[in-house]
Amino acid sequence: MNKRYYSINNWLVDIPSGSILHLTTGERKRLGEYQLKLLETLIQGAGKIFTREELTQLVWEHRVIGNNSLPNAIHALRAALEDDGKKQKIIKTIPRKGYLLEPDYCSFIEKEESEVRDPEEETLPPEPVALFDEFPGDGGARESEAEPQPVEIPAVAPPAVKKSLHWTTLLLLVLATLVGGIAAGWYMQQNHDERLAAREIQPNVYSNIHLYSLEATGVSTLEANNVYDKLKDTFYTINQQIKMQSVRMNVYFHITHSSLNYTFSLTGQCDKKQLAMTIYHWRIVPARLNNLIIRETRRKLNEMATCKEN
Repeated sequence: MNKRYYSINNWLVDIPSGSILHLTTGERKRLGEYQLKLLETLIQGAGKIFTREELTQLVWEHRVIGNNSLPNAIHALRAALEDDGKKQKIIKTIPRKGYLLEPDYCSFIEKEESEVRDPEEETLPPEPVALFDEFPGDGGARESEAEPQPVEIPAVAPPAVKKSLHWTTLLLLVLATLVGGIAAGWYMQQNHDERLAAREIQPNVYSNIHLYSLEATGVSTLEANNVYDKLKDTFYTINQQIKMQSVRMNVYFHITHSSLNYTFSLTGQCDKKQLAMTIYHWRIVPARLNNLIIRETRRKLNEMATCKEN
């Protein structure tokens, strides 16, 4: 199935792989996270003059950055897209106003995913799940990745028990194993019996997004409201984008202790995408939580195939 890609000055923008691909030579260039995000923002508003403040907020999302971060990222994009920094045919600096991406150099093209896929990606996990974890000792947070599919571990025969091992010790080991198995079975049964009900929160607030909190009977709804309060601005931003692309989104989340189980589905006219994430220590750094949600949503949105014309 064909997918729709942005093209700028004969460079195809492959957002999922974080790179741009030359349509003639096949050369591939890697872009940094914020360079790619800046390029995506300019593409979506091609022909519009973005102020420095707008770009800083849209790309770095309330992070504290240096005065040269934006100009340096603009310079890197110009170099990658083979744009002359003096003539500025593609990315233009508008004096005392901001920056503009010239729409004459932008277009959409459809390509088979196999034609665009980066060979290096073949060795990567198919669907990384972004997590929040704590740095040991500093109380901070960082993002890490884990495979959603269990890793298959080859069976290894247990080492032979030394003959000198006392039979009493072996008996204790067997009893401990049995008790542990019974306790694990009881725990799994208790969790299996817990029924979660989907409760829609903030209905009719967003035109193209429906939010559902998965809750057990009798559980307080304060945590669900806490999640919404942290993400409501991000939901507004996502809603604006998917509305323009005629995509609808359902979000389901469930809170267990320090983790947030967050699943969303995107439904377009010709394709569907879904992603499940487990986000640990999600309360610690709200800005990183918002960055993660909007980044992963945009990634899946860009993976959606466009309809073939008859």
